[in-house]
Amino acid sequence: MIRHSYIASLALALAGLTAGCSEQPRSTGSTTPSTSMTSPTAPALGRERYVLMTYIPQVIPAGPLKGRTSYTSYISYSDTLLQGQELNNILQDNTLIGRYGAGGGGLLEGGGRLYRFANNANQQTQTELLTNTPIRLLLSSKGGAIEQRAYLEDRRTGFSQAPKNFVVGPDRGFLVMPPARDESYSIQLFDPESFAPLLEQILVNNADREQMRQFVLEKTPSLKGQTLPLVVLGQQLMVLHGGALIMDLSLQTAQGNRISRDSYLVAYEAKSGGRLLSLSYLPNTGRLGSASELLQYSHDERGDLYLMTQGGDPQGFYQNALIYRIRKGATEVDPSWSYSIGSLVSDRPARFNGILARGGKLLTLVNVSTLTESSALVPPNLWQYYLIDIASRSAQPLPGLQPSSAPLLGVNLGIALGDELYLRYVRTGSDAPYNGYYSYEPKSGRLRPAFSVSLQSGYVADLKHITLPADR
Repeated sequence: MIRHSYIASLALALAGLTAGCSEQPRSTGSTTPSTSMTSPTAPALGRERYVLMTYIPQVIPAGPLKGRTSYTSYISYSDTLLQGQELNNILQDNTLIGRYGAGGGGLLEGGGRLYRFANNANQQTQTELLTNTPIRLLLSSKGGAIEQRAYLEDRRTGFSQAPKNFVVGPDRGFLVMPPARDESYSIQLFDPESFAPLLEQILVNNADREQMRQFVLEKTPSLKGQTLPLVVLGQQLMVLHGGALIMDLSLQTAQGNRISRDSYLVAYEAKSGGRLLSLSYLPNTGRLGSASELLQYSHDERGDLYLMTQGGDPQGFYQNALIYRIRKGATEVDPSWSYSIGSLVSDRPARFNGILARGGKLLTLVNVSTLTESSALVPPNLWQYYLIDIASRSAQPLPGLQPSSAPLLGVNLGIALGDELYLRYVRTGSDAPYNGYYSYEPKSGRLRPAFSVSLQSGYVADLKHITLPADR
């Protein structure tokens, strides 16, 4: 288990708060409507967990990195849905404090459990620092501090710093690392409860790799003659869809460079020994997504999967960002439905950021002015919520919400709770600032503030809901 020092981390975070935030901190409330979080004599907690992540930017005051910005994350929970304004997310009883990635961060839910990457989550000593390692968050039914369990690649040597991506289902997790050489490799399966690697794998054998290579070269003839020895899977997209594991596919140089502007998808059976099912092609659509904790896909109530491409680069200069669909029961891209950023914006480079499918609609963010190359996590209010009708493919801004701020790399827009969507909304500056979540009902169109968080607790990053299993 990995534990964190609350006092030391809190002192560090609060020391840099004023320099890092664009607004002055305000009075705080509490994220714990139930006194069971703090009182040893209070009734036992229920099984519901509403988990909130916030982050605070801090300017490093001295040393070789003086003047640069680092980020600290705070993850706390309640057994009831948060309510009220100016809530406090830094709670001594249950807050997990750690690092936050320079390009964004979030939580990944899988099979009723919560996960994230260690390089964004852990504040360890140098010798304990875990890089690019999946971490499971452990929330006790009795309350108390959040603990962590790290995925061990090798019981003898521990963790590597190799890039990784992962996705987790109810019974199995899947982890992939890019190959270092031109040879067969495997997708590792692990136990999502214990986080132990299993003696199970999906083999990406030479026949599969050759089929993928020929598919890419056939679809993108300009790559012929290039030296692209590596067949790399799953570094921008891993998603479980029915019985399939869907990943991005790219041919890369020996140095790991990807040079194609086209996108390709591969689907394998999501089980040990799973076979290659299908390949799909999305021309001139650029980057497919981000690491798993920055969800850039969403299933709707019917089981259809909606995904997005990022338009070639983070600034959307290619003007070809795309939302596309894979139907329930299928593994290939649905050729009958897509929505291009060019259908919505024609006067500037633009792209989508985040996606949430519900009630026949898609919610996403679109930049309202030209994006810069900066990856700052608290940019100006550049992102407008848009509502896309799936059937008619018509789109309009979500009434009632002005442009807001979001990390450039990716953002988890929110969650569905019953008939309501809880949408992340961070508006900085002096014009109607807000830092929290709005409730939106797709059927009625009702939009209202759900809860806000004090800036002393940081900007909201993610909200998740899970139900703990009953105690045995």
